[in-house]
Order: sequence, then C-alpha cells, then structure tokens
Amino acid sequence: MKAPTDQSHGYTKGLVAELALVGLLIGFGSFSVHRLILLLLIASQSLWVRGFSWSDVGFRRPPAVRHTLLQALIGAALILIAVRTAIVPTAEWLAGAPIDLSALGEPGDVRALWIRLGQAWTLAAIGEEMVFRGYLIRRLGDLVGVTPAGQAVALVISSGLFGLAHGYQGSAGVIAAGTIGAILGVLYFVNRRNLWVVILCHGIVDTVALTAIYFGRESWLFG
Repeated sequence: MKAPTDQSHGYTKGLVAELALVGLLIGFGSFSVHRLILLLLIASQSLWVRGFSWSDVGFRRPPAVRHTLLQALIGAALILIAVRTAIVPTAEWLAGAPIDLSALGEPGDVRALWIRLGQAWTLAAIGEEMVFRGYLIRRLGDLVGVTPAGQAVALVISSGLFGLAHGYQGSAGVIAAGTIGAILGVLYFVNRRNLWVVILCHGIVDTVALTAIYFGRESWLFG
C-alpha cells in the first residue's frame, strides 16, 4: 500500500530546491550578466507555473507616476547621503578594506560611462530589482510565511544575496550593497510592492555613482 501523498511537503521541498539553485547562482563564483539573465528566466518560469506574472510581484504601472518619481528621487537622495556618511565608512571598517570600484570604470572614459549607464538602467535597475525584490522576496515569503516576522526574514535574506552579487567590489562592497538592498526592500514594501519606485531609485543611485567616478570625484560619494 502506497503512502499518502503530502502535496504541501512536496511543494516545500520544490521551493527549497528552487531557492537553493538561485542562491548558488548568486553566491557561488562570480556574478555576471549571464547569471542575471538565467535568474530572470528561472523567476519567470517559477511565476508562470504558479499562474502568476511579473505584475503580481510589482512590475506594473504605479498608481501615481509623479508621486512614484518623487519618492524615487527622495529615496535615492537619502541612500546617497547614507552611503557617504554611514554605509561606506561602516562597511569599510567592518571589512578592514576599502570598496573596490575598479570594475565601475575609469575617470574620463566617456564610452565606458555610456555603456555602464545603459547597463545600470537595464540589467541593474530593472533586472536586479525584478530578481532580488520582486521574485526573491515573494518566494522567500512563500517559504517562511507572510507574517511580519516572515517578511523581515525574506528581506534580510534577499538583501544578503544582493550583497553577495556585488562580490566584485570586495567584502566592503558586499556589506554596503547588502545594506542598500535592505533599504530598497523597505521602500518596496512601503510602496505596496510596486517595483517602479525601487527601479527608479536604483537607477538614480547608480547614475550618480558612475558620473562621480567619470569625473574623478568618487571621494565625494565613497569617502
């Protein structure tokens, strides 16, 4: 006689396996554009098989476009101030080393600047927010629960993975990016899980950082 099928247990095992694969793609080895694209494909498949779409996790038109843009600008300004005054100094103190900015371009290289700005607004702002805020927070919430405590756990784990994805910036960069990811996650929750606020905020922060590096003024932002 066969044992009864425990569909809930099977679902949990499948979810753990899915999240473990995603965690390995993010945290094992160097994170790359190809891995981000693969993560977007996995996330899209995960949503599709459950009858959802990206709009269900926040990739939809915001209810008030001007209000969304204003929130993104304010959020970006606060993040940039925090980066200069608290996030980077604390991260470098904890890591015992400065953030490695070498992958973000050299001063005066206008071609590299435009390429990186394009990547910042597509792969980083849109792609990373879809994966780390939209998909991961939702799927981690499915695993740990939709209670306030469960959502806090989902926020912490997704932010930690976001930090690991920036391992090319060294240990300090991982800590700083993880902290920024947590702020973006809070902003995502505050805006009822609409991704456009964090997409715009992410893009503005990256644009300011890349522009500062281009003009050789990274010390104004990173200390």
